[in-house]
Amino acid sequence: MSKTDILVINPGSTTTKIAVFQDLKLLFDATITHDPEKLKEMGDIFGQMDFREGLIKDTLKSHDYDVKNLAAAVGRGGMIIGLHGGGYRVTPKLCEAMRNPDNPPHASSLGAELAYRIAEPMGKPSFIYDSTMGCELSDVAKVTGLEGIERYGCCHVLNSRAQAMNFADSQNKDYSSMDLIVAHLGGGISVSAHHNGMIIDDSTYDNGPMAPERTGGIPLILWTRLCFSGKYDEKEMEKFISGRGGLVSYLGVTDCREVEKMISEGNKKAKLVYEAMAYQVAKGIAEMSVALKGNVDAVILTGGAAHSKLLTDMIQNYAGHIGKFVVMAGEDELLALAAGADRILKGEEEARVY
Repeated sequence: MSKTDILVINPGSTTTKIAVFQDLKLLFDATITHDPEKLKEMGDIFGQMDFREGLIKDTLKSHDYDVKNLAAAVGRGGMIIGLHGGGYRVTPKLCEAMRNPDNPPHASSLGAELAYRIAEPMGKPSFIYDSTMGCELSDVAKVTGLEGIERYGCCHVLNSRAQAMNFADSQNKDYSSMDLIVAHLGGGISVSAHHNGMIIDDSTYDNGPMAPERTGGIPLILWTRLCFSGKYDEKEMEKFISGRGGLVSYLGVTDCREVEKMISEGNKKAKLVYEAMAYQVAKGIAEMSVALKGNVDAVILTGGAAHSKLLTDMIQNYAGHIGKFVVMAGEDELLALAAGADRILKGEEEARVY
């Protein structure tokens, strides 16, 4: 029986993570680190395409890996509004859509074309899987309160759906038959409602809980006042939302372990802010229970920050009435991408075509 080799490509802002899995067992992985200043010289993120492709090929060669052995390549899904959860076959049309300047600029949008460039010349398929935009919000969840502005889903889809599937498997149930709330706790935090195998609503970086590096939702009147204070330009305001907001704004650190050390040393501000983050996550969980009309099979706490028992205990203390809590700390995005592609290759899932 032939083995199935899958190349996984996960581009980040200053890294490109790759791995080759054989029958979902890791053969090797590598994190290629990029000099931020060098990347800036290339213009926008898509100016980095040739550079990153060359480094990926060099890394594969350094591991003496023959790309002809690949069954498929899968890249991290990019920032296209309106994508569904699950997998898409990469096509020139999808690559073109990733480059649309109307979409939020994000390094993950490089994943599709990088996978396509490596796999397609050999006649092998390439995919993206569980894009951060891969939510299927209900019609009622899309309504904002201002005509002409519609909510779209954007959260930690890849890890959230992977952990939800893992939990369903542990219960000998089909993921698509369960109603789950997943709180991904990392540098960014998002809470999502899963119904019929889809994310039907979310509470995330610009409307939900604050996180180690994100503001979360801020009262509009106060935010508007800050925007028009004359102190900051648009880029600086965006940096507050993602990069300079949350724990780092209050405490100057983003690592939960450092926050817990502050608390253990008697820092009352650190204790208050950490509890506030847990409180806001709990509110997000309660909000998602409404999307599921109270039918919650389990609440899953996942992501790197879920290793913090102090944090997860505080969240459960506030939201324990919602339902059963399960802590599944950490994440494995490379394996999650490989598993998604593997299901498509086996015919267990069908890849969409954009």
